[in-house]
Amino acid sequence: MTKILVIDDQDGMRRSLVILLRKEGYSVEEAENGERAITHLDAYRFDLVITDLKMSPGTGLDVLYYVLERYPQTNVIIMTGYGTVDSAVLAMKLGAFDYIVKPFKNEEILHRVRKSIAHSEMKREITALCKTKDGEITILGDSDATKALIAMIRKIAPVDLTVLIHGETGTGKNLVAKTIHSLSFRSGKPYVVINCSAVPENLLESELFGHTKGAFTGAIIDRKGLFEEADGGTLFLDEIGAMPYTMQAKLLDVLQDRTIRRVGENKHRDVDIRIIAATNRDLEQAVAEGTFREDLYYRIKVTQIHIRPIRERLEDIPVLARNFLDDVRVAHRKPDINLSAEALEFLLRHDFPGNVRELQNIITSAAAVAAGPVITVPDLSLGFTNQLFDVSKGTSREANPATLEEWEKDIIVKSIERNNHNLGKVCSELGTSRTTLWRKMNKYGIK
Repeated sequence: MTKILVIDDQDGMRRSLVILLRKEGYSVEEAENGERAITHLDAYRFDLVITDLKMSPGTGLDVLYYVLERYPQTNVIIMTGYGTVDSAVLAMKLGAFDYIVKPFKNEEILHRVRKSIAHSEMKREITALCKTKDGEITILGDSDATKALIAMIRKIAPVDLTVLIHGETGTGKNLVAKTIHSLSFRSGKPYVVINCSAVPENLLESELFGHTKGAFTGAIIDRKGLFEEADGGTLFLDEIGAMPYTMQAKLLDVLQDRTIRRVGENKHRDVDIRIIAATNRDLEQAVAEGTFREDLYYRIKVTQIHIRPIRERLEDIPVLARNFLDDVRVAHRKPDINLSAEALEFLLRHDFPGNVRELQNIITSAAAVAAGPVITVPDLSLGFTNQLFDVSKGTSREANPATLEEWEKDIIVKSIERNNHNLGKVCSELGTSRTTLWRKMNKYGIK
């Protein structure tokens, strides 16, 4: 579950932001200054830190320096007033992920949070699923499908063509795109990612193309878009099938001319980029339905890669499970944690509608709740994305109250007791969202 630390010495502003983020299902801790924030940073592993710039003791820059030095995988968003924008820009040059000017609208801060989390998930996915060897990134897996995928990547990576990656949610499309970039001649240049489905339509044009000062309300400085940020490197357009129809025409112009124009500006700027796009949708059907431009479809499908779902490459599950356990041993300080043979066999019979991402969630959740050094079948139950599963058949079904359902209820009750009824900490420990936890509590009659 995504964990966020909010730091602000203005109690009202801090509490409002904490409530907003918790309603979105995030696990949130708070601190009133940089000095207090250090205690939280050393106690938990955060995906994102949102900090005010001016505080005492311990400023936002102090927090930024500490995070960059100790926890480089954690992104930092700086909050600032209008009069200190220059300091926020400096913070971004030093390594902050983004900044936002107060007062801000809820949708604006949520957009920046989602953007940061998507970026963090991509980094974790790459770290979890690949190892660096001799300057190359090797995707883990023993199946013939994975070996064929690696062979295809090696062929197309050095050829500077547009690539369309197709696969179900959670199959590792980000990882494949990053691998292509890393094996190309552009590897020393930026690799920039945007999830087209996560950005509101009214912000997408500015996000991609940038804007000039005064182009719209809130545009207080000139800002590069992602096309310019990726200049010389690769721009990964994730979930391109969700891109609004009006934006598709503007993207087509960039692919044809390799020039962009910032919002509010008349001049065109040249960009030298490779485009990699990904989708879990059937774009041919979308073209037939009139929701995706046919000319853009043929522009982006110059080279295609299809990633098969994990249920079709079972040989990869033990390899990936062991790799996720390696990460868990460090993150949860459980150096001896292992997976029982029965639990692995159970996983091999599971459909995995959430693919590799679901497997990672299951392993992480099970390791958190396991009472001993070995993960057993009952420990796996909270990580499943949909229904519980029949141990004998490994298929989705209504759970027998005498088996996994009772185990799941027991796990939740024990976690609530262990965390003194702090549901935020329970969600963090079990790796689940607050909404899912409430639903399960109501289901089992847990007060």
